[in-house]
Amino acid sequence: MKKTFPLLMLSLTLALGACGAPPAGPGAADPGQPPTSPAQPQPVTGDVTPLFGGHAHPELFRDRVAALASDLWPSLPDQAAAPQDGGGPASSIKTVRVYYSDPLPTTYPYRDGGSFHAIMLANLLGQYDNVKVIRAPISQYRSGDAAQDLRTFYIGTVYDEKIPVAFLNDVKAGAPVTWIGYNIWEMGDMSALGLQYKSLHTALTPAQIAATYSTVNYKGYNYKKYPAQQEIIELKADPAKTQTLAVARDAAGDAIPYLVRSQNFYYVADNPFQYIHPTDRYLVMADSIKTMLGDTETATCKKQAILRLEDISAVNDPQGMRDTLDVISALKVPFAMTVIPESYYGGVSYPWKGNRGGLQQLYRAVTMGGLVIQHGTTHNYHGLRDPEGESGDEWEFWDKENNKSLDKLNPASAQARVQQGRDVLLSLGINAQMWTTPHYEADVSLYPTINKIYPKVIERRMYTADGVREGQFFPYPVRDEYGTLVVPENLGNIQVGYLSDSVLDAAEANKNLSCAYASVFVHPYLLEKDYVGPDKLTKASLTALIKGIQAKGYTFVNPLNVTTRTLK
Repeated sequence: MKKTFPLLMLSLTLALGACGAPPAGPGAADPGQPPTSPAQPQPVTGDVTPLFGGHAHPELFRDRVAALASDLWPSLPDQAAAPQDGGGPASSIKTVRVYYSDPLPTTYPYRDGGSFHAIMLANLLGQYDNVKVIRAPISQYRSGDAAQDLRTFYIGTVYDEKIPVAFLNDVKAGAPVTWIGYNIWEMGDMSALGLQYKSLHTALTPAQIAATYSTVNYKGYNYKKYPAQQEIIELKADPAKTQTLAVARDAAGDAIPYLVRSQNFYYVADNPFQYIHPTDRYLVMADSIKTMLGDTETATCKKQAILRLEDISAVNDPQGMRDTLDVISALKVPFAMTVIPESYYGGVSYPWKGNRGGLQQLYRAVTMGGLVIQHGTTHNYHGLRDPEGESGDEWEFWDKENNKSLDKLNPASAQARVQQGRDVLLSLGINAQMWTTPHYEADVSLYPTINKIYPKVIERRMYTADGVREGQFFPYPVRDEYGTLVVPENLGNIQVGYLSDSVLDAAEANKNLSCAYASVFVHPYLLEKDYVGPDKLTKASLTALIKGIQAKGYTFVNPLNVTTRTLK
């Protein structure tokens, strides 16, 4: 589970017409004037969703019986996964530019995260297989660049940085630009766009945070910003010249525009890439990209759901898996499962062939059409670090305790380790077709290596730039920074403090988006009869969760069939 830190965000305020200017929020500057003092440092924080924590791992299943030779399926030959198409025909490629704040000097006590957030935006643009993204610091902007391409984004994360005059002039001339966050005041007179800078609202204390503009209404749904230190920028928007697509509200109900459009220009009032979570205003940004790029095909999208069974291991009681599969069989929904090829408990190896009941349930799942996803090789540090920990509990491709890469893993050794696990599954007659990194963490240098065996994954991922390493989830499939086709996992998992009602809330928040996905994972051991945690599931509660997602208009699909789209 990631640690969280105080953060500052930005925002934007809606014009109230003839009734007068919007009220100044906590810490607001004088209306119409650029801020006169620097903003607070903004620690860079990505995905803050709690994952993999809050529950006790079940004890080792001790009533194990070895499988008979007649139980085993014949081994399979290794057939490389089909390479994922990396883009449409050259004639259909569309270029998008992402400019970000120039990195602060290394002597600064914090990083601004501009280049990191540019990666996050580029990843979201990866929802299209024919969009090429060019990233660069804003200081490298040259006159006319924004007019040449489909759209140009600027993410302002460094307060009051100097914006090239050429960029300001191109925005005023009507180039298709989306401006995110700081420094909009450098535009000066924006009357031609129907916009006017009003103030920078800052919330630092608990009382200010509770009172500030932390709810963003988009398409009728209220998205909630994470309750941390934050900022929001207020613009006055002339309704005759602009269209307000999302509105931010404070605790008193006062409204300000969060996302506003003026012809080819869009403005986003805060930095939506900080403190993202399953019902966050990050989803507003993710969904609005379609509109900004002129995507007119979203009306044909259906709402798709993905059910994934997590940490299928040879050390677990097969009863939990049996009950889980009984529910899936009754509901007749597609599903996937992450399978750990080799399991270790207390430093002892527990192979699949030693757990006849568990292996039979794994075979049953495959026979039912369950997609097998390789989940690491040991899902612990076996042979990589001491202590090793238990399979399913520990990481494998990242030294979590020391927050660094593992000395014994490099691209070549990591590829050999992934292949080792794949070979174990093939020897059992099981063909894994996708990959999920244990606890979603690996040194980023290993992602291209994993692609060679599994070019398609389902997970949240860690990304890094300019000394920043944080996570990102996607509300739709993307091809990410490392060329991997990443299938979304956007609802989280059932655990203490995040139960079925939270998952359904996230499904509701995502239902509001175009081409919506609802991807959830559950641990079958939560259904084991001896499991007593507050996140315990039963056949009835698992059935209710699946039906609850379906009731929101989602259709469960096989994640192997989920892919990116082509921008027309």
